[in-house]
Amino acid sequence: MTRFLDLLGRIPRPILMAFGSFLGWLGWTLRLRRRVVLDNLRLAFPEKSEAERRAIGRANFRHLGQMIPDFLRVPTLTPEQLDQIFVYDGWENYLRAAALGKGVIACTAHFGNFDLLASANTRRGVPITQVAREMGKNVVNDLWREVRRRSGVDELLVKPGNTMRAIIRALHQNRVIGYVIDQNQPVRPIFPTFFGVPAATASTPAFLARRTGCAVIFTLSVPLGDGRHQVLIEGPLEVPDTGDPAADDLAFMQRLNDKLEHWVRRHPERWYWVHRRWKTRPPSGAGPVAPAPAAPATPPN
Repeated sequence: MTRFLDLLGRIPRPILMAFGSFLGWLGWTLRLRRRVVLDNLRLAFPEKSEAERRAIGRANFRHLGQMIPDFLRVPTLTPEQLDQIFVYDGWENYLRAAALGKGVIACTAHFGNFDLLASANTRRGVPITQVAREMGKNVVNDLWREVRRRSGVDELLVKPGNTMRAIIRALHQNRVIGYVIDQNQPVRPIFPTFFGVPAATASTPAFLARRTGCAVIFTLSVPLGDGRHQVLIEGPLEVPDTGDPAADDLAFMQRLNDKLEHWVRRHPERWYWVHRRWKTRPPSGAGPVAPAPAAPATPPN
């Protein structure tokens, strides 16, 4: 596997991107989760025509196909090559968050090449811990784990029921916890809106900030269109503490959802539409649900 990754690093990136585009075209042609993608796009963009939504779907599959070789080649890149690929906007915000000494929750999402972002930041010296559950033993999972290991990402394998304790231990070591905010949360969710639709979300970042005093930042890898990525970092973000934890959690996670929605509207082909983001629905009388906001014209603060 190591030999394969080293060989991959010698292949020119344009060739790898062309191969990734082919993989994406093949997935779309074979209708892999195409219905899920189009259903999600109809929910998020009811104002667009079906032809527009299908064009976004095709571009999304091309993006997903290109993510694979781009991520696999990270361990072979030199620091100089990484600096050419990633343009940082807000690095000082991360430094201020880390300097507080209580750990950092880096809230991100399935946007851009999110796995590439974690590996690249680790190579830059960020002590990232990714919390993961044990995956099945197969070639693909082993390859993904090997890339993370060679990139320096600390992968913390946890068992159900032990996740929160493991995260708190890592925060006490002043590590950075990469946390995706746009994963469907079927267990004890709250419901901020995403594209005006209630989306089952975990309140973990807000809870941990109150519990441990850790800093929270928002970060995404935004495409620049020329093969480079702009790494956007905002924060440290203030978590409300009014004495009403349920309302505070909802307000904070809504703020993060609004930030993500802004960038997805600008680059809809870069989000993970194959995921059933709105699968879990709020039951009747199930606690607070945020009102549907208007689409932000500028990035939320």
